[in-house]
Amino acid sequence: MKIARTLGSGGNPGFVAGWGSCLVLCALVVALFFAGTAPSYGETKTIRFAIYTPQRGLEGEAMTWLTNEIEKRTKGAVKFQNYFAGSLLKERETLRGVQSGAADMGYIFVPYFPRELTLWSIGEPFLLGPVDPVKKAEFFSELYEQSPELQAALKAYNQKLVAIHFFGQMAAGGPRPLKSLNDLKGLRVRCAGGYDAEHMTALGAKVVFLPGTEIYSAMEKGAVQANYTAFISYFKYRLFEIGKQHTVLVVPQFTGSVALITINQKVWDGLSPEVQKVISDVGKEYGKKLAGDIKTLETDIRSKMKSAGATVLDLPVSEVNTWAAACEKESLEKWVKKAEEQKQPGKALMDRTKKLVEKYSK
Repeated sequence: MKIARTLGSGGNPGFVAGWGSCLVLCALVVALFFAGTAPSYGETKTIRFAIYTPQRGLEGEAMTWLTNEIEKRTKGAVKFQNYFAGSLLKERETLRGVQSGAADMGYIFVPYFPRELTLWSIGEPFLLGPVDPVKKAEFFSELYEQSPELQAALKAYNQKLVAIHFFGQMAAGGPRPLKSLNDLKGLRVRCAGGYDAEHMTALGAKVVFLPGTEIYSAMEKGAVQANYTAFISYFKYRLFEIGKQHTVLVVPQFTGSVALITINQKVWDGLSPEVQKVISDVGKEYGKKLAGDIKTLETDIRSKMKSAGATVLDLPVSEVNTWAAACEKESLEKWVKKAEEQKQPGKALMDRTKKLVEKYSK
């Protein structure tokens, strides 16, 4: 109290003024320090993002999360114009569209570009691999980080990877009682083609190719007796509504197809290091976020299918192992041969992938 009175009234005025100046100077130094260390995101940049999927649904909602996070963390220095449902670029235009700058970012489904992105199809011939979405996210992330071949494949098209979009479990089912994969033998089974068709043929199924929009009608009429697709897509097509004994076999299988979220290299180079870091960080978090969304959605789907009267069965891993023993080796060798014929380092990438598949399948 004595000190307070002395400084407030009878103290030395020069001392008081000096002390006040000192406080002001300290505050100024602190302010300048934090101003100098705060991220500088540069001028506002608008990024046009071409997404061929609808805004609603797993893919659209996941990408909305990604762009919202980037906008939030850059404090609005980056703004996105999201073009959903192919309103800027159609499915098969995305790779070249981002390359040319028609879009700044794009959602690119690898199977649409079998020659241009051959190396990125590395997961498709596998039947075995990580089932848990979290491990699948870690698998693809580590594979990319260890594989300069995958990075070079995008660089050739003037692009840089932002995030990898993977998919959930597979399912085979139809309007009849099914207990195992062996029950598909002799049935007309619709699938997307490629390695899926080879794997179904190995089971003795008669493969049928149809667009997704035509499956429901074909199954109702009996032209298609079963369908093999992603579990989430099986639900989206509402196939489980057909028949009174509809059975869906959930396959604990490695789903190899991926989609890539990429950014035009020139656009990337024009961003500040701080913005680049934000985009990279959010891109790395995308896999974990997606894994949680897939788990939640698949649980919800399972419940809704059962409520509708369908039987949903989980196949044992041992059954998938038997299936893989019959056809996976041939599929892997075919993939390597195709890559090597294109003068691409297929064998080196395949060897690395096999090791990581084993690591993340434990």
